[in-house]
Amino acid sequence: MHIEPLSQETLDEAINLVNKVFPYQRFFERASIGFRGSLAKNSWLYKILFYLAGIAEANYWIAIDDDSKKVIGTTGLYSTRKDEREAYWLGWTCVEPACRGQGIGSKLVDFAIEKARGAGKKFLRLYTSTNPSQATAQILYEKRGFRITGEEKLRGTEFKILYRELEL
Repeated sequence: MHIEPLSQETLDEAINLVNKVFPYQRFFERASIGFRGSLAKNSWLYKILFYLAGIAEANYWIAIDDDSKKVIGTTGLYSTRKDEREAYWLGWTCVEPACRGQGIGSKLVDFAIEKARGAGKKFLRLYTSTNPSQATAQILYEKRGFRITGEEKLRGTEFKILYRELEL
């Protein structure tokens, strides 16, 4: 497995993976918008969409299986206009369900932490949910030192959104 930047060639596969792992996506925060926008930074449409969503910058990476050449994981870093000087947000970090338990999620999170540190950010923030399908991710975030800073109801579900932060 290796990690490489998201590209036009891997875009659809990455979007399909995220849509499978995260079936509940808020409209302006859909992976398809974030991923496409990160690759079309000069497009007026994505500039408007990112502005409306409060996003200042977004970059995504994928984990590729060295044998099958398939996308088996994703991660990203984005900044919001309100906290772009101090923090990155971890975005769309997930692993293909059939490939879980191999340390891929840990490698993706560690990769993102190092990128955030290298950019001089003070914090790495994220939000996740109490959906049982994300229980393993909660353990990973706890082990890496992400503390819960807030929570809210995930509209249309019985789950909560958990906000987490890691001081870098």
